[in-house]
Amino acid sequence: MGDLRRSDRKARAGNVVVTWTDAQGTSCSGKGECVDISEGGIKLRMQSPLDVRGYVSIKFRDANLHGAASVRSCVRNNLTYLVGLEFTRGLKLRG
Repeated sequence: MGDLRRSDRKARAGNVVVTWTDAQGTSCSGKGECVDISEGGIKLRMQSPLDVRGYVSIKFRDANLHGAASVRSCVRNNLTYLVGLEFTRGLKLRG
């Protein structure tokens, strides 16, 4: 199966703050390490899993990026999780 992404991914380093509401309605937050980024989304390495099809808020100061994203994938990778997020509500990486 081929790569279905609409835009090219670029390797990028930096810390991303992620906030979400869990299934019990509790507000949660965590930090992710950016693995790569594209115009339409970002891949993070995180210590905690996120619910696929859930929504999160992200703040990535190094890329001047702040807004909402949907969780498209979450795969365990050794002791961490690789989380794929798709930007929503018009959020787009510029530059």
